Order: sequence, then C-alpha cells, then structure tokens
Amino acid sequence: MDASGITAHRHTTDRHTTAYLAAGSSADPVVLLVHGWPEHARSWIRVMEPLAAAGFRVIAPDMRGYGGSTVHPDPSDYRIEEAVADMIELLDHVTDGAQRPAFVVGHDYGAPVAWNLATHHPERLAGVAGVCVPHVPPGTSLADHVDRRLYPAAEYPLGQWDYLVAHARIPEALAAEFDRDVPGLLASIMRAGSPRALERPVPNASVQARGGWFPDGPPRREPDPRVLDAEEFAALVESLERTGFTAANAWYRNNRANEAYAAAAPTGGRITVPALFVHARWDAVCATLTTTAAEPMRAACDDLTEEIVDAGHWVAQEQPEALTRALTGWLSRVSA
Repeated sequence: MDASGITAHRHTTDRHTTAYLAAGSSADPVVLLVHGWPEHARSWIRVMEPLAAAGFRVIAPDMRGYGGSTVHPDPSDYRIEEAVADMIELLDHVTDGAQRPAFVVGHDYGAPVAWNLATHHPERLAGVAGVCVPHVPPGTSLADHVDRRLYPAAEYPLGQWDYLVAHARIPEALAAEFDRDVPGLLASIMRAGSPRALERPVPNASVQARGGWFPDGPPRREPDPRVLDAEEFAALVESLERTGFTAANAWYRNNRANEAYAAAAPTGGRITVPALFVHARWDAVCATLTTTAAEPMRAACDDLTEEIVDAGHWVAQEQPEALTRALTGWLSRVSA
C-alpha cells in the first residue's frame, strides 16, 4: 500500500491478466472505473480516494493492452466483447465470487465497455455511468450527429469522427507515428478544455487526409499541468512506451464486431439499470452539448441522470473534484 491508501493488484485467469488499483473497504459497494484511450488505471487516481471516502470500494483496472495488463497479439483481441469479459472476471474476483451488483463508470473508450456491460449483464450492475461518450444504441451512430456548421460534409464527411475510420484503414502508420514520440503526442492531445475549442475543427477530423494525426511531428513538447502534473505525465509516458500503440489503437479496429455484439445484447440495447451521463462542456470531439449526440441515449435509458462538468475531454484529471461530486451524488442517490 502506498501513502495514499491506494493498493496495486493483479488478477490472472486462463484468458487474461488484469492489473488494477484499489481503494476503500472490501465490504463497501464496488465502483469499477474503466479508462479509455490512451490511458491507464492511474488516470483515475485523483478521484479514487474521494470515492472510497464516500463509502465505496473503488477498482481501477489497466484495460487490456495497457499498463500491467496482458498485451494481446491480435487486433481482434481488442473487441468490446473481450473487454466486457475481462471486467466480469474482475468483478467476480473483487467480490470473491459473490457477484454483488456493482457500479461501473467508463470514460472515453471505457464508456462503451461500461454501456455494454449494462446491456449484456444488467444483473451484475447496480448502475452504469459514462463520462464524455454517450451510450450509442444499436442502429445509431455518433457520425449521424455531427455539427455540419463546423464540419461541412464536403470537406469533413465524417466530421470529428474521421480518426475512428483512420485507425482501421492506416493502423500501422498511426501506431508507428505515436510510438515515435509518445511524450510529444500526449503533450499535444492532453490539453485542458476551453470554449474556444468548440469554435474550430479538431485535428481528429482530418487524419485520413493528412495521413496521420501529426505527420509533421507533434506540435507541443511540454505537458499541460492543468491536466497532468510531471509525475503523472511521466508515468503515462513510461506505460505507453512499454506497451506500445499497436495494442492501444487496436481497440478502434473492431467496429463491425462491436456493432454485432451490441446488437445481440439481451436488453436490445436498452439501459435498464440506473444510468448517469457526465457531459464535458468543452469536449470538442465528444461534443454532446452542442450536438444531438446524446439524444439516442436519452431514448434508450429507463432511468438517466445527466451532469455537466466544465472541462475538456480529460475530465478526471482536469476537474477531479467536480467529477467526484457528480459521481458521489448519483452513487449515493442510487445506493439509497
């Protein structure tokens, strides 16, 4: 155990090893925190202890391909179905097989994992929360909700979601680009949000046309201390330089399999457990307040609460106190 009261663990099964951080009493309700791209369990470190102090057993795993968890060799190993299975195995482990209903919170690509946990295994959850990325029910697409005033179809056919297709079409080029300069990449993309970020197209919208995110090299060298301090920046750089971006980016290479998996959910894609969605007010990619991207989620949830945090995409690092308030308020209401 370190001085903060957060402990590090590993759980191994025949199919996968998950490294994870934990805080709080094992007798308390479990809150599973699922990170996205390109992060690791420590991305949640600023909210773990406050959630534990509020009466929850907080578990933050390194997702497959990241941190201390297994780096699987095949791109198909990064289907959401596999990640959901990882999380079910982890929940079984941290509840000693008792299968007590847990809460799951996902950010960025962790949000689709959380939403799919809710649609495929609602009996395992007491509630589900997504940060930045809304639930996308089967038959709908975030690309259907692009702000065409900002992204004219002739120039930006996929809007800010162009990078999702680029990862499938030029995966080797993108992984090589990111691996060449991990510090520069992270310093360039992990910036605090601002209202101005919503006024111009983001680099994500032109990845295919440019042949890369930053084909001429990342534009920034120094991390934004409003998002990552020096210690956390160094830890994330070390983690990603060790595991590499071939694995991290492979999460984006299974769109068809993920769509088929979502369509096969027992709930038909409805979220039947209590749900929370946290909007990031200045998230220029997952722009849910200036577009209609959240509407399909609203129609597909039986019990939805929405909160807004004044932050860019990296909510847990930029505004941990505000995110903690949103989560603990909802968790307390649902638990009661």
